[in-house]
Amino acid sequence: MNTSKPNPLIVEEALSSNSTLFELAQHDRELPQLYSVIVQRQTAGRGQRGNSWHSEERQSLTFSFLIRSSGLLASEQYAVSELAAYGVMKTLARYLPEEKKSLLSIKWPNDIYYEERKIAGILIEHSITGTHIDYSVVGIGININEESFPEDIPNPISLRQITGECYDLEAVHARIMKRFGFMIEPFLMGNYSEVHQRCMSRLFRRRGLHKYRDANGVFLAEIKDVLATEEGELRTYTFKEVNVEL
Repeated sequence: MNTSKPNPLIVEEALSSNSTLFELAQHDRELPQLYSVIVQRQTAGRGQRGNSWHSEERQSLTFSFLIRSSGLLASEQYAVSELAAYGVMKTLARYLPEEKKSLLSIKWPNDIYYEERKIAGILIEHSITGTHIDYSVVGIGININEESFPEDIPNPISLRQITGECYDLEAVHARIMKRFGFMIEPFLMGNYSEVHQRCMSRLFRRRGLHKYRDANGVFLAEIKDVLATEEGELRTYTFKEVNVEL
C-alpha cells in the first residue's frame, strides 16, 4: 500500500477538529484515507464522556484524521480505539529517553498517560450504516509545549515538562501520521490481534487491584483480559461500559 499521506488542512480556529473533519467527510466522499485537519485554536474541544479538552493555542497539538473502514463491524469499534491509542503512544515514546518509554501507558479506552498524569486524549466518532462503520474520525489532543496548566485540570503533563525540550507541532503531527500510514494496511485487512495484545500489555494500572466504575458504581478489580474483582468475580464489558476511577 502507498503510505504517502495528503497534506493536512490547517485551520486557525474551529469548534473542534472532529466537528470540522466530520462535516467535511459528510459532504465529500472523496476525502482520502488518513486525511487530517489541524486546528490551532479550538473553541469547544471535546473529550470522552462529554468532558471538555483544554488546549493552549500553539502549545498543544489538536487534530483529527479520517479512517475509511467499510468492512469494520460497528461491534468492532474498539479496534479503532486501540489502533489510535497505540499509534499515539508509540510515537510519543520516540521523543523520550529509553528509560522513560515504559512510563507511557494507555488508560482505557484511549487516553495516554505518563506515570499518573495525562499527556494525550483521543475522541473517536463513527459514521455507521447498518452493522458496519463507513468511516471514523479520530480526534487527538496532545500536550506538547505547555510549561503550566490551569489549576482546575487535575493531572496533566506535557512532552516539554518531561523532556525539557520545545517541539515543532507540525513535525510531531507528521511523525504521528507517518506511523498511522504504516499501521493502516494490516488494520484494514482485519489484523487487529497484534495491536490488541500490545495495548493490553501497556494498559494503565495493568497490575494490582484498582478502582473502576460501571453502571452500578465503583468497585475494585484487577485486569486479566477481563476484570477480576477483589472477591474473584470475573466481569466482561463491551466498549466504554467501564472506566478507570482516578
